[in-house]
Amino acid sequence: MVWNWFIRKSSVQNKFLIASLVLIIIPLGLFGTISLQISKDSITSQVSQSNLKTLGQIADKTDRMLDDIIAVSNQFFLSTEVNHAFTQAFDPSSYEYAMQRASFDQMLSNSIYSFNRISFQVLLRGLNGFEFPGNGMEETLSQPVSSYSDKEWYRAAVYGQGQIIWVTEPMPELTGVDRGAAFYGVRISKRFESGSPTGIVAVSVDESSLNDLYSSALDKAQEIEIVDANGRIISSGHKDQIRESLASRPYYYKIRDYDSGYFRAEEGGKEQLISFQTIGKTNWKLISYTPTATVLSSINQLQTIVILVFAGVMLLAYASSYFMARRLAVPIKRLYNHFGRVELGDLSVRLPVNSEDEIGHLTRKFNRMLERIQELLENIRLEQERKRHAELQALQSQINPHFLYNTLASIRFMLVKHKPETIDSVIVALVKLLKQSISKQDELIPIGEELEMVRNYLYIQQIRQGDRMEVRYELEEELYEYKTIKLILQPLIENAIFHGLERKGEGQRQLIVRGYMERTDICFEIEDNGVGMDLGDMDSKAAGEQDEKLVHRGGYRNVHERLQLNFGENYGISVQSQAGAGTTVLVRIPAIHKWEEVRTR
Repeated sequence: MVWNWFIRKSSVQNKFLIASLVLIIIPLGLFGTISLQISKDSITSQVSQSNLKTLGQIADKTDRMLDDIIAVSNQFFLSTEVNHAFTQAFDPSSYEYAMQRASFDQMLSNSIYSFNRISFQVLLRGLNGFEFPGNGMEETLSQPVSSYSDKEWYRAAVYGQGQIIWVTEPMPELTGVDRGAAFYGVRISKRFESGSPTGIVAVSVDESSLNDLYSSALDKAQEIEIVDANGRIISSGHKDQIRESLASRPYYYKIRDYDSGYFRAEEGGKEQLISFQTIGKTNWKLISYTPTATVLSSINQLQTIVILVFAGVMLLAYASSYFMARRLAVPIKRLYNHFGRVELGDLSVRLPVNSEDEIGHLTRKFNRMLERIQELLENIRLEQERKRHAELQALQSQINPHFLYNTLASIRFMLVKHKPETIDSVIVALVKLLKQSISKQDELIPIGEELEMVRNYLYIQQIRQGDRMEVRYELEEELYEYKTIKLILQPLIENAIFHGLERKGEGQRQLIVRGYMERTDICFEIEDNGVGMDLGDMDSKAAGEQDEKLVHRGGYRNVHERLQLNFGENYGISVQSQAGAGTTVLVRIPAIHKWEEVRTR
């Protein structure tokens, strides 16, 4: 739908512009976008592979550290002195007990010296109540060993048959207080004969030892965490996050279900490149977080440069395309606009011919076409003007003889009944009428002159009728400033007198001449109380029937046709009449001062 509209209705300039931009901008934009995306994916992959390699090295170091913890545990777990301390009764105040603790202190010091890279503590708890380190039975720091049986870690250690197990949960029942250890290596010492537990050998490792494994490998803005098999953080650069759980994170299932890998995810309010690696001995996960913005900082700078270059190319392409489009489209648009002026009737427009290409030839032919049309229209106008003038003259010739005949007949009738002075005044009125209606050449006259002719004519008729006819004028003063064509009221008044009032038998004959403004029109009403007429006959007359009884109504037709020829179909006369009750003729003309105002309506 949009494409069809563009092809059919869009301008030539827009088509050229869009076509040029599509051919330049879209391929360039696609190439830049695809190249940047490939570069981003390549950099992301390289950084992720590097992170995985680093995490693998940290995992190996962690395994070696766990081997060292196992070695420390073995020193105490396999020691006959420890087994003796777990199985024999002792007296905290005896010399033998003091020598035994001194021996354990020496063993612990040797282990710390041997594995000084690790911050750890050895915890010995015998079922007989022996504790190391500790200050004797009088100050026990932990719960009795007999209460450990309901602990999950204890049952796991018993089930391990002397194998070390790694515990990442706090063990206050063993340590007495939370020492802030990251994890514990725990194993159960048993009697050789019966296999029953005799005590617990545990090594607690501080979180700082784990942090030292990866802190030196961190890049700028990178973070590494170690989480246990349940998703709980046991080591992190952010100490406040230790012991929080990642299990509720939406991306954790990817870490849980695979040994290693990388992906992108939202973390900490921004997109992160997350890489992870499994620590073999414990199934713990090393997780690396690198902000994508940091990874792609260089490519983002390149992207900014590409965008700026792309914008410059786009502006340059648009400018060149716009220049070429205007060179082609502006002459066509100018021709189109001038066609619009011609459509509105302005044939005076001419276009300059600035080129000799197809558009120049088309412009030259356009000018010639307008010249020819203008000539033809001028010929038609002159012909129509002559035709109109001839029609008006024919209508005028129909009115004037009829009016003159009726007036002279009236004067002849008055010779018998009136004095010479009266007849003289009537002849003077007739002369004025003839001077105004026949001698005056201008078809458009002031309404005052038209009304003066009406008054002269009615004066003649009142002398003829005597007291039997009453004439009343109801005219608004503002009418006199406008103009009209001549002889539009006198024929109508003549019809009213001769075919309306004179046929009235008894009673007073009354004629009213009204004139008033109605918006931008002028209305005249000729009202008489004569015999009236049947308007059905008028319709028949309009249909072309020539009934001799209605010949007198030709005055209506002549006036109506003259008004429409001069002013248009919205003007003319209308008749309201009822047999025996009189007739009212309404004349509607425009309120004008000159002919030019008629053409603007």
